[in-house]
This record gives sequence, structure tokens and C-alpha cells, in this order.
Amino acid sequence: MAGLCRHKMNGARMDLEASIHDLHPTQLTLGLAEVRKRAKMMRGLAPGDLKSLLASKPVPHVLGPEGRIYIIDHHHLCRALLEIGYERVILGSQLEDWSDLDLRAFWARMEAHSYCWPLDANGNRRPYSKIPPHIRELTDNPWRTIARSVRDVAYANQDTPFQEFKWGDYYRSFMTPRLLECDNDLAMDLAVKLSHIDEAHDLPGFLGRYAGKTAKSAQADVKHEKD
Repeated sequence: MAGLCRHKMNGARMDLEASIHDLHPTQLTLGLAEVRKRAKMMRGLAPGDLKSLLASKPVPHVLGPEGRIYIIDHHHLCRALLEIGYERVILGSQLEDWSDLDLRAFWARMEAHSYCWPLDANGNRRPYSKIPPHIRELTDNPWRTIARSVRDVAYANQDTPFQEFKWGDYYRSFMTPRLLECDNDLAMDLAVKLSHIDEAHDLPGFLGRYAGKTAKSAQADVKHEKD
């Protein structure tokens, strides 16, 4: 696999480092607002702190045809790193080795295991071939952005693949892009309320007991319980 090297972290442990340019996305879109937020935060970190941050966020992946690395999480992290001119990440768990499959069989197996999200920002299913080959080419999905903004308030954060995309697609069925453009605070409050109605109970992280609260008041309740 091109662009890989091992470097010492945390004493004797050796971690596998990779160039972001060698990593293949498994989704069509991401939230560019979140990317900008992360990039701003990381620009303010000292080099050692940035390396520590990356060591705490290893990138899980699947080995695909011709030994290509397909990442199944941390797309936003990788894109934000590119925004600040940093091009390497730490690879985490290799969940599968499907390098012996052809592309059609590979993507079918990826979707069967919930390792890819072949839907665009409008909720339309797209051919696997439309998933960009490079993280720089992922386009904006404002629904994913609002889903991330209300996470832990509207719904619980779970280790579920593409959780924010699923919630974002749900919010999209009730709201218009115009609302997001004109009044983001109102959109967030509406998202919180929509998260507690019966239609949302099958989504990962459903939290019915905060029904009827605004994003601000529900966030205060969550913080109080954590303290």
C-alpha cells in the first residue's frame, strides 16, 4: 500500500501512518461547516498537540480491490487536515480485507455491512461509481451539518455507521434548504422537536424523553445530567 509508514507513539507501540491522498472515501458528501470548524480548531494547536489529537482518532478502514484503502469514518477529520495543509493520519482498525473482490462485488459487500453511504445531499441513491476517489471531491451536505449540530441533544451519539447522515436525511424530509439558509437557529430547534416524535423512533440514538424542548433548553438538561 502506497504512502504508508510506521512511527513510534506512546512508548513502544507502533502505529501505521498514511497519506490522506491514498485514502478512498465511502460517501458522497460531508458537512463543510463542520470541516471549517475543525480546521479552525486544529490551526490553533501546537504540532505536538495535533499529533496527539490524530493519535486519538485512528481511521478505521477496509482493504479493497488492488489494495486500496477505503475509510469508513473520519472523513471530516481528513478533509479538515487537508484544509490546514496537513496530509497524514493514523490508520486504525482494518475491519475487512476484501482486496480479492472486483469493484462491483466489493461495493455490494460494503453496503451490506453498512460501510458506505451512496446517497447524495438530496437523499437520492447514486451509483457506487459516483463516490469520489478523493476526499477533496466530497460535496456539501447541509442536512448532515444540522444533524451533527444537534447531536447529544436531539439524539444520543452511538457507534453507528453514518448516524448523522441518517438523521440528516430524516430532517430533510420535513424541512427545506431555504430554512437552513435563512434561520439556522429555528432549523435546529425544529430538528430537536422532530427527533422526539414517533416517526423517529427507529433512528439510531432516539431520545424520546426530551420531546417538546428547544435545542437550547434540551442542551441544558443534558449538561445538567452529565455534571
